[in-house]
Amino acid sequence: MKALVWTSNHKLELCDCEEPLIAAPDEVKIRIEMSGVCGTDLAVITGKEEGVPGVIRGHEAVGTVVEIGSSVDRVKVGDRVVIDPNLSCGECYFCLKKQPHLCTGTGGRGMPIAGLNRNGTFAFFYSTAQTFAHLLPDHMSWEAGVLIEPLACVLHNFKEANLSADDKVLVLGSGPMGLLSQIVSKSKAALTVATEINPYRLAFAREFSDYALTPSQLDQAVVDELCSGHKFDLIIDTVGTQLETAEEWIERGGRIVPFGINAKYQYTFSPTKFVQNALKIIGAGEYRNMFGEALRFAAETPELEKLVTRKVKLNHYETAINELIGYELDSLKVVRSETVKTVFVP
Repeated sequence: MKALVWTSNHKLELCDCEEPLIAAPDEVKIRIEMSGVCGTDLAVITGKEEGVPGVIRGHEAVGTVVEIGSSVDRVKVGDRVVIDPNLSCGECYFCLKKQPHLCTGTGGRGMPIAGLNRNGTFAFFYSTAQTFAHLLPDHMSWEAGVLIEPLACVLHNFKEANLSADDKVLVLGSGPMGLLSQIVSKSKAALTVATEINPYRLAFAREFSDYALTPSQLDQAVVDELCSGHKFDLIIDTVGTQLETAEEWIERGGRIVPFGINAKYQYTFSPTKFVQNALKIIGAGEYRNMFGEALRFAAETPELEKLVTRKVKLNHYETAINELIGYELDSLKVVRSETVKTVFVP
């Protein structure tokens, strides 16, 4: 089968790969219907993160069950499912502490994650244990379903940040994760404000947030007006390079959540300032048992599917990736991109 592989020459390439087989009685084989391009995929392609060579990328996916192992009892052939790519082992120190999001894998070799260190979903077929294939409601579209995995990440981050109904929230960045954060915040918090430099994405942010601004519009007068003379209680950095901005606009006792991925970004802060102002930086890690909640939230939020704005055949991946990379690399100035969320369709 054809699949997109991160090769040893540090490129994403369309390769001929062996079609996955059911390797254990509890496994299912899934025909991929859609697989989303994640910011972590772009981080690897643009050199912000290391990628494991020889691995089929992709981890945000939905598909149809086409084959099941002899002991499978949770799904059947023909079922529509969303894939959980984080294959926690259930046996390590953290899994036994009911912290599967911190799984270190069998023998401490790291949690197996589809599209990261084991073959993923930028392919025609994928196989996994039935535990990691969740049924989609009959009425849910593929477009909404393909957002369940990133939505689970967002919900986990807000849970770790202890979001409350009284909070005033600032979401920095309005890419797919930023917009999902805004949708969740708008449903749970008192105020949701977003920033974005891209006019196309800014238009989406204005639909999903109470207020959406360009970064240059975020000044003291505006914050005073929006927050009644105070600052924000919770700030989510979905860009991955905005902690200085977050520190500037966080209220005393507030929480800052670094969410975007950029391993090259470094941030220096004054511990004394954080202690004296009771500020918290919260690293949430991988999501923790959030697929059920994400499925419920998505079922109640049909507008999620609006975020899927481009579908690309797997063999046309280069054009889509180059467009997305162009936006990522040129983020210091306004770049016209008519895409919020791109998905590959085998």
